[in-house]
Amino acid sequence: MRDYLHIQLGDQTVDRQTFTGEQVARSGRYFIARELVACGAAKVEPLSGDNPLIFSVGPFAGTNFSNANRVSVGCRSPLTGGIKEANAGGTFGFALGQLGLAGFTLHGAASEWTVMHVSLEGEVSFSSADDLMGLSNFDCAAELHERFGKKVSLGICGPVGEYLGLLSGISFSDTDLRPSRLAARGGVGAVMGAKRVKAIVLDLNKMPKLHDRKKVIGAVKQYNAMLKEDEIAQNMKTFGTALMADTQNYLGGLPVRNFTAGQLVDPDEDVMRMGGEFIREQNLERGGQTA
Repeated sequence: MRDYLHIQLGDQTVDRQTFTGEQVARSGRYFIARELVACGAAKVEPLSGDNPLIFSVGPFAGTNFSNANRVSVGCRSPLTGGIKEANAGGTFGFALGQLGLAGFTLHGAASEWTVMHVSLEGEVSFSSADDLMGLSNFDCAAELHERFGKKVSLGICGPVGEYLGLLSGISFSDTDLRPSRLAARGGVGAVMGAKRVKAIVLDLNKMPKLHDRKKVIGAVKQYNAMLKEDEIAQNMKTFGTALMADTQNYLGGLPVRNFTAGQLVDPDEDVMRMGGEFIREQNLERGGQTA
């Protein structure tokens, strides 16, 4: 069982909905698609207060289940006009799960730029964002950590989102407190900006209550063991997501020259300088850290 919050930004009221059974299992991307269709989002102006901005996570968010802590963000895209789901890693989805939340929807728009905070007790409060306006994501995060401490996760509308730039995303905290994880594409940051929400702050808690904790922990261990034995998973751990650029270049699947070429370089003759292998070697040469 998890709670879902419907937050009215205009009058700063919160309605709570209880998710059980399949509702919990189908939260995240599935919920966003169904909810946006059901509420008629296709007919709203994307940068108006009528466009709901949904943040939702899957059923294992808040645990140490691999890949279970991504957060999905959805709305009607101001860039394409279609239903948009953008997702990100980091600690924001983890924090939602720890708070016992399947997610929340931001309805309407605030009258002034605001910071929204969800406490350990699940209480939602609002404060002024005047001192944060125009700051870079990293400077904004530093100010928010001064205000709320280190045991929080942040979702930030950056400067481009403030002026409703249609390519803007929403930045989320990573495990080192850097706002380096991005729900990108589709203009979800512009929708957050249109709602005048500069930042969302979630208190970090502990693993949520589980119906059968022992069974879940056992499944986590079993799944992690499978990942350690999987060659593809280990390559992704070593080279990161950029490894997919190497793969797609090899397969001829890159959109080079409007998909007429498919490859940036011939992998048998040249180095793919936008791929994970090259980037990893470059980072190591510069004294950087890799997985």
